[in-house]
Amino acid sequence: MGVGENKTSNFPPSLSYASIVRKTKISPFLFTLLIFLVLFAYLYGEDLQQFVSHFSPVDAMRPALQLSQSSAINKSEKGKVRLPFVIDELDDGESCYLFSGKWVRDAVTRPLYHEADCPFIQPQLTCLERGRPDKDYQFWRWQPFECDLPSFNATMMLEALRGKRMLYVGDSLNRGQFTSMVCLLQSVIPPNAKSFVTNGSLTVFTAMDYNATVEFYWAPFLLESNSDDAIVHRISDRMVRRDSINTHGDHWKGRDIVVFNTYLWWMTGLKMKILYLYYTSLLFIARTHTQKGRSRMKNESIIV
Repeated sequence: MGVGENKTSNFPPSLSYASIVRKTKISPFLFTLLIFLVLFAYLYGEDLQQFVSHFSPVDAMRPALQLSQSSAINKSEKGKVRLPFVIDELDDGESCYLFSGKWVRDAVTRPLYHEADCPFIQPQLTCLERGRPDKDYQFWRWQPFECDLPSFNATMMLEALRGKRMLYVGDSLNRGQFTSMVCLLQSVIPPNAKSFVTNGSLTVFTAMDYNATVEFYWAPFLLESNSDDAIVHRISDRMVRRDSINTHGDHWKGRDIVVFNTYLWWMTGLKMKILYLYYTSLLFIARTHTQKGRSRMKNESIIV
């Protein structure tokens, strides 16, 4: 190409910011605001969507909608709506959000079992035998606002658990739930067809004819701690080892249903040490953090 020739291009000349504003007849302020909103949506769109979802009435109703959809699927497949582990069925077309309700007193159908009739209740749970004067706590049941819960049926529950292992993990709160489940189920099982065995942190109730177990594993923090003894665990100077979920978790494998509970032991207000373990080439170092509220203290020990 010669020096005097004009250089041509296949692409249109670039437009300046001012020329775009003039050609589109948009004020500079509105154009700048538009560009800002586009960039903001691109960079923070996902975070903004999560923030808005917390205030969305649709998301608030999602559990009820999912329950309704599940009921519709069950009706289309079976023709009827059936709640798990119960005798009765809801009428066709009726849906119910079970988690919205209140506790009501029921002296007719409660209690579902009597303390004296269950041989597997630990001594610390035998309230009446130990002299509790009132009995009203036995006559409460959960009443959903939209429907009536059918009666619990132990035989149907055992059929649902046939060939399965159900495990409760946590502290004494979950142990109480485990004991109640065992007392409900054992009432329909002959004496020679059930067993109840405790070995350290693990307690296993077996329904032999159903090849089913209901179990409890003591782990109040879920993590490894100095409160892991199922009997002697009232320790004021509590210590938890960080990143130690597998210490107990290896004992939970192979279960079909696992029910966790741990929050109460983290909310006592007592000082708690968190143990950090890491290795160097020659030394094993243990570091503990003691924390209560905003106060914090560090201790470090070296073990050769």
